[in-house]
This record gives sequence, structure tokens and C-alpha cells, in this order.
Amino acid sequence: MGYLQSHLTITTPSQKLLPSTDKVTTTYQKQYTDMTPFIKKIVKNHARVLVYYGDTDMECNFTMGQQFADQLGLRRTLKKTPWKSDRQIAGFKTVFDGLSFITIRGAEHMAPQWRVPQMYYAVQQFLLNHPL
Repeated sequence: MGYLQSHLTITTPSQKLLPSTDKVTTTYQKQYTDMTPFIKKIVKNHARVLVYYGDTDMECNFTMGQQFADQLGLRRTLKKTPWKSDRQIAGFKTVFDGLSFITIRGAEHMAPQWRVPQMYYAVQQFLLNHPL
């Protein structure tokens, strides 16, 4: 059992995971087109949300993410400002009541894979409820 599985208390995978193929891409069906009601419900129930986007991702563009966060109607508590990791600018953050939106500088879609130290720091700060 893998590290992540044990910490999420997943004892048996529901299915065998295989590398992505064209079959997956062509048969994938999107279940939800808008996450707004889900995010609003989470925030309403006093859980915090961290939304992150790589700033060089052309598919899931960070400007769309910023627009999504802005349209939720949450009170903005911190305007867009840079955040740092290891004394270097790692991206930008905008903080709302219950939601933090951050960009990861120089990261594409797989920010956790390509910007490991920055993502680790951002998630750690979020989980500890410390500011970036």
C-alpha cells in the first residue's frame, strides 16, 4: 500500500490505475461544468479552500481561475499580492473569506510535479492556517 493510500485510509484500490491513453481522452465524460455550488457549500460550512493554478498553463489558464474566485461573491480580505518561497517570488495570492487563490510561478498544469518546493510550502502554510 502506498504512502498516500495509507494516509487517506484507502485499503484497496477500486480499480487498477493505468497510464493515460487516447482511449481515456476520447471517452472521458465531464460530470460537472461548474464547481461554484460545491465551493460555496464548502466555504459556507466553514472549511477553507485553496485553489492554485500554474501561471504558464494554457489549458487551465490562471486568469480563468482568478475570475472563478472573484465571481464566488466571497469578501476579499487581501488583494492580489506576490507570495514567496525561499525568499523568491513563487506566484501571486488573492485571499477571500474561506478561500485562497494562488498562482505558481513558472508552473504548468502539473504544478505539484514541476514546482515541488513551492507547492509543498504553499500547501503546508495552508494546512497550518499560516499566511503565505
